[in-house]
Amino acid sequence: MNNILNEKYIVISVMGPHAGESEDKIFKRKIEDINRIGKTFWLIKSYQAKPDMVQRICENAKTENKNVFCVFINASSVGGATPTKIASSAKSYSKDRITWNNLPMKLSPVTGKIDRNTYALILNYLDLLNDKIDLWYYAHFFNQEQPLKILQGGSTLCAIKKDMSNYNNKIKSRYREIIAIGKLCEPFCVWLR
Repeated sequence: MNNILNEKYIVISVMGPHAGESEDKIFKRKIEDINRIGKTFWLIKSYQAKPDMVQRICENAKTENKNVFCVFINASSVGGATPTKIASSAKSYSKDRITWNNLPMKLSPVTGKIDRNTYALILNYLDLLNDKIDLWYYAHFFNQEQPLKILQGGSTLCAIKKDMSNYNNKIKSRYREIIAIGKLCEPFCVWLR
């Protein structure tokens, strides 16, 4: 796998415990999904990475013959990622909120607080990685003059490689530990219910 940090387009997602399951267990289960059925669904809830937004960055990358990877990072401080406590299971997904399909039969449970703002990234590659990322070298994909801001409710976001070190209002905790990387596959991101 080439160096993910050289990729032009990425999705960044802050990782934390989820519905009583440790990060290690989640990654193990999701990697097993990929080995078993060729993909996994990674639940997210972020106003900065709604399905149409993730689909747009991925379609843009596709026109340039590039992939989009999700970089899973640690929170800036201990307790910075609020653990999800609810473990409802999603049953179906839609790339457009019109046509709904059942989740694949052999997929492990996709759990969390399932409501109209629950989405899933679709990954066909996932691996643990021990590296660092400098967030000052990425801009928001949808506003490329804006340095990245990771906020409560917006902990997954679409980014583009760009040196933002001379911009004001940069994120203070610029260096983050990378926990894992995943490669997005079509339809890239979907609504869940």
